[in-house]
Amino acid sequence: MPTRDDALRLAVAGWPIIPLRGKIPTTAHGVKDATTDPEQITRWWPGRAQHNIGARVPRSLMVLDIDPQNGGSLAALTEAAGGHLPRTLTVHSGRGTGGRHLYFLNPGGPLSSTRLPAGIDVKTETGYLVMPPSLHPATGQPYRWESAPPAHLPTALRELLRPAVTRPAPAPRASGSGRLSERAAHLAKFVQEAPEGTRNGRLYWAACQAIRNGHDAMTFDLLEGAAIVAGLSETEARRTIASARRTMGQAS
Repeated sequence: MPTRDDALRLAVAGWPIIPLRGKIPTTAHGVKDATTDPEQITRWWPGRAQHNIGARVPRSLMVLDIDPQNGGSLAALTEAAGGHLPRTLTVHSGRGTGGRHLYFLNPGGPLSSTRLPAGIDVKTETGYLVMPPSLHPATGQPYRWESAPPAHLPTALRELLRPAVTRPAPAPRASGSGRLSERAAHLAKFVQEAPEGTRNGRLYWAACQAIRNGHDAMTFDLLEGAAIVAGLSETEARRTIASARRTMGQAS
């Protein structure tokens, strides 16, 4: 297991760190507690305490997180990049299935993983990642570095990471009593305000609620539009609503 010395070495190198249990922060505020302060780090690692190490993504960098468990692959990312990925600072997951974190120079501006291939996510300074020599909780094997200077993003990936221009969500129409439209608007607001990484889950939940409560087709149009505003593609939004219909026993 990583020791306090491992944590301090990363902090000295400029990585704001937090202690992890497996992949989960042990601190009260998660990534917001990340620091390079050696006194705080010493308090987190008293005596011979051992924790995995997480680090907030530095502001100057961004990360493409390839997760094979969700269908991600280096080959798919390379294809999306136009057939070539530059060598860059990389952390290989201890799971041993090809997962890795590719650190690139942050091009600035808003970034979204919506248009990236499945199983590939983008992480910026609002997120954290597991750092070497942490041990993967499923395998006990260490995360490891592939050292290289952080590269610039290929142009094709930089364009894919820019949020797509979306149409505004349609306004809810009033029903006879007004109660149904108010509930529809509430569900749509819940979907539209979904943070990245929760959009499909929120849309699925909202669609299930709408089916359970007998909403009409206008509500599902409203939810689809709200999901697109939140950052999902039209295809993703329709697929998620169709999945909710199947779960709830409705034909899609």
